[in-house]
Amino acid sequence: MNDGRLFGIRIRIHLLFWGVIGLSLLMGMFTEVITLFIIVCIHEMGHVAVARELGWTVTEVQLLPFGGVATIEEAYAADPMDEIVVALAGPFMNIVMMAFSWACWSAGFWTEEWALFFLKSNLIIAGFNLLPIWPLDGGRIIQAILCWYLPYRKAAISSLAASTMLAALMFGIAGLSLHMNVAVVAAYLLAINIQATLRFPYQFIRFLMEKYVRMADEQAVRALTVSPTATVIEVSHLLCRGYTHLVYVRGAGMLPEDELLQAVLFEQKQDTPVSKLLKL
Repeated sequence: MNDGRLFGIRIRIHLLFWGVIGLSLLMGMFTEVITLFIIVCIHEMGHVAVARELGWTVTEVQLLPFGGVATIEEAYAADPMDEIVVALAGPFMNIVMMAFSWACWSAGFWTEEWALFFLKSNLIIAGFNLLPIWPLDGGRIIQAILCWYLPYRKAAISSLAASTMLAALMFGIAGLSLHMNVAVVAAYLLAINIQATLRFPYQFIRFLMEKYVRMADEQAVRALTVSPTATVIEVSHLLCRGYTHLVYVRGAGMLPEDELLQAVLFEQKQDTPVSKLLKL
């Protein structure tokens, strides 16, 4: 990938992107392809602007042959509603650009043909990103909604499993109908979800680390009641996103979340019964 920086954010351009540019030159569609990538960049900048407004750290934006992805550090342990707002910021920018194309056509600045191309392109990009497949915006929204009702670990694994099945279904349908461009995108999404599933143990540790470094007063408090025989790692699997927990151990007492996280992250006590933490 080629690297650059814009407003302090690392911009990574996939090598295949230049292949798409070359192919567009040969097909006489250079202007259309460049326009599509500008739309994608504006879409991603919508995510970046809202994430920064929330105080999140945006490390990079990747431009892929068929879209873009913004990498945001604080997304794992943040409030699910914040994640939804950030995810919707991209499609919102597409709606703004659709209104802009209509205004330019109405004012006579653009031809009807070009305005229609710009409007349809934004509609397709917004619609594609709202598919319920991680890491697309729709998949992130689904995962955030699940995090309202389920512990983070269960919500994330469930959303990745559903995304993998949907990407596989998309690949199968596209392949059978010979829509090879859609099949390539589906294959990429399938590979990304399989990789994310395999790497989830590391992602879960990042979630726990982010919870550990967050200030307790930044989030609402939720009570969590567990058995005294439950191990530290088992209790960590019950932690929810967007909340600070007070762990009530039946018949033993109360354990603050930071002490639980200290035990699982730094003290190598993953298999210790949680009640033992109250006696140490």
